[in-house]
This record gives sequence, C-alpha cells and structure tokens, in this order.
Amino acid sequence: MKKALPVVAALSVATLMPSWPAGASAPTLPTSIANLSAIQIATLSLASAKAEGTCTNVSNGAAVGFTFGSTTNSGVTQGEQFLHFNKSTGEALLIKGIAYVKLSATVINLQFGKPYPQYANKWIAIPSSDKNYAAITTGLLFSTMLTQVRPSGTLTRSKVVTLNGVKVIAISGTANAELGLTGGKQTMFVEAASPYLPVALDAAGRSQGVPTNLTVTFSNWGRNFEYSVPAHAVAISSTTLP
Repeated sequence: MKKALPVVAALSVATLMPSWPAGASAPTLPTSIANLSAIQIATLSLASAKAEGTCTNVSNGAAVGFTFGSTTNSGVTQGEQFLHFNKSTGEALLIKGIAYVKLSATVINLQFGKPYPQYANKWIAIPSSDKNYAAITTGLLFSTMLTQVRPSGTLTRSKVVTLNGVKVIAISGTANAELGLTGGKQTMFVEAASPYLPVALDAAGRSQGVPTNLTVTFSNWGRNFEYSVPAHAVAISSTTLP
C-alpha cells in the first residue's frame, strides 16, 4: 500500500505487470559462487528466484516516531499481505485482478487521507479500474516484488559470512529506487549454497525526507498460494471512500 506507507508494503513498485513468466527456466548453476563477482552473484541469484516464481517476504522498518512492517505471500496472479503501522493493522488480497482490503481506522486514514471509521475492519473490493487500485496492490505480485531486491549502482561483495545460521555472501550498493528510499544504501544477502537464492536485504535511506531503515527476509520459495474471495466484501463504488 504505497500511498499510505511508502515502504510498509516493503518491496513495492508502480507497475503491476510481470516482467518475466513464473517458473522461468532455471539458470545453469555453478558448483560454487565463492569466486564470482558481485554482479555475477546478484544476476545468478535473481535468475534462480525468478525460476521459483513465488515466495514469502517479511519486512520490518523504522523511522522517526513509528515502526512498520508487512508479511507478504507473493504469487504470480494472487497475493496476500498483512501489514502493521505501530499498533495498527491491515490486510490485503489480490485475486483475479480485484483487490480486497480490510484496514484498521488508522490505516484507512493514512491510505485515503482522512478518517472513514465506518469502514474500519470491513472488506472493501477495489477493481483495477479504480484510482486506488495501484496504490493498494503495490508489492503483492511476485514479479513486482522481486524488482526491488537487487541493490543499484556499483556493486561490491563480501566473503562468505553467516547470517542467522545461513552461509551467505553480501552484495552491497545504493538503495534501489523502487524501495522508495533516496540517498541510501542496500545490501542483498545471497545464500552461498545452490540454488543461491536471496535470503534477506537491508536498506537505509530517506523516505519523504525522513531517515528510514528496512530489513526484509525471504522464504517459501516456489510455494503455491491460493486464496478465496472474502465473504461480504463491499464494492468501493458503493462506499463514500474517495
């Protein structure tokens, strides 16, 4: 949900169109990446991720005065996200081109610019033709999520190190602009064992001028995500939401 929380959806991007097919052909994998360059490792890791086609990412961030985060199951055509902003929460589903959101009163205020307490914690259905659709669905699909994982600019790499018990190589550069951070740094941690998938990323920079830190972890690569349309969802066209 890009409008309400610029990086709360953690891994969000403006376009919703896939840039590669799900389950793309897996790359030819070397027996080791210890001697590869930072660019080679980043490219190989993202190719392996694309071949998986789906994953779960868990993000946590902090800025002056608030914390935020989300857990997102990103699929090819469907997605699910649970987000939090301080103690406020929200949930979003993307099913067959329609977004469904259930937001607390605080998050509704953030998303739509003023209070609408009558719609708090109720499912609202938002079609792709609605002006709110892009902001709501940002970061839900796997194709859009993965565009933000690779650091930008000149890349450097570490030796093999351990992160949360996993052997990884850290690929560092400037913050990917799709994260919504400016003037910052980003590190992508790639598992040192085949198939060399992304394990996590750290990023720091400014969001809307405010110093912001973000961490993201990845899991459930290749898992099939399927969801049902929420019962009693109300079309946004029948509400007073802008």
